[in-house]
Order: sequence, then structure tokens, then C-alpha cells
Amino acid sequence: MKIKRKLISGGILSICSLFAVMAGAHLSQKANDKAIPVSVGQFEETPVIILDAGHGGST
Repeated sequence: MKIKRKLISGGILSICSLFAVMAGAHLSQKANDKAIPVSVGQFEETPVIILDAGHGGST
């Protein structure tokens, strides 16, 4: 009984791991397709990117 349970749980774990790897590969490919390079050369001036953490206190 324990061997059967270990085989089933190992199979489920393997399938979940396979799906996780496939999802990660799909998302990384999708991110590369929609990425826009910063140094495109469309702007006459250097673009300014402002990063704001948004941790200011509300009054």
C-alpha cells in the first residue's frame, strides 16, 4: 500500500513540475516578444525614466 501511494504521489509531483517548467518557458518567451529596447533611437533627447517606490505617507 505504501509503495503504491509513493508511486502515485511521485507521478503527481512530476506532472506538476513539468507544468511549472513549461509555464516558465512560455512566460519568458512571451516577455521577450513584447520587450521594447530602451535605446531605440526614436527620441532626439535621452528619455528620462523616473522610478517611484510609492512609499510616501498619506495625509
